[in-house]
Amino acid sequence: MVRKMKISEVSHIDIRNIRKNIEGKIEGKNTLEEAGQSFIEELYNNFNESIVLVRMFITIPISELLDNQIDFANNLASGADIPIPLSSDSRILTLVGTAGIKPDWNDRKKSKGHVAIPLATSDFVSAVPMLSALLEQLGFDLGWLRGDPEIVARKVGKMSGTFFVSDASTSKDNQDRLIIAFQDFVSQYNVKTVFGFGGGYAIGGKFIAIIAFTKESIPQDKAVLFQGLANTFKFKTATLIKDKEKYFK
Repeated sequence: MVRKMKISEVSHIDIRNIRKNIEGKIEGKNTLEEAGQSFIEELYNNFNESIVLVRMFITIPISELLDNQIDFANNLASGADIPIPLSSDSRILTLVGTAGIKPDWNDRKKSKGHVAIPLATSDFVSAVPMLSALLEQLGFDLGWLRGDPEIVARKVGKMSGTFFVSDASTSKDNQDRLIIAFQDFVSQYNVKTVFGFGGGYAIGGKFIAIIAFTKESIPQDKAVLFQGLANTFKFKTATLIKDKEKYFK
């Protein structure tokens, strides 16, 4: 049974119970997409009093994606004056789970801008304040965007952390840019805090990132409590991540 609660009031015990529920929800799923969607739906169902939108992304080489995802990533790259087609080893921040207050936010295929985001160059990532802040706070090293396989092996598998934006309407990065650039979205849905958590798989140079937009102000210590859930997802999907035929249905 789902217990409705606010993120600002969540406890260690609540997170432990949610972790057990998540383990049950994703046990036996046939694809990463199914597991990711089940994970995100469990979060949203427990915290929809707080959450406007919550999503999960996984970095996947473009060569392991579906044709429509490849086209989406190439179109985004082209719009940013990045040469296309993207190389076969280009890492793509790929949407695998989504839930929110609008019906279209519950189907990854209906996302208009985030189906497959190419991490093509460090300049491209740095130009997007929320994306660069998310990756930096999760411990991501942009060095592997330059093709350094040693950085992939050394850093991504150990990566974990929490992304936190206390005030979505005013928080800025070190370049004095609003971290959440989509202020129309922030004002329309009364978004207060944005936080994320994630981590890297031990093999394959892939990592997950979960990001939540909330309609209540969240203390950072509450956001940090969610970090362990990323480890639960990685553990339960360790077999799926090894086989690209088990990513999407």
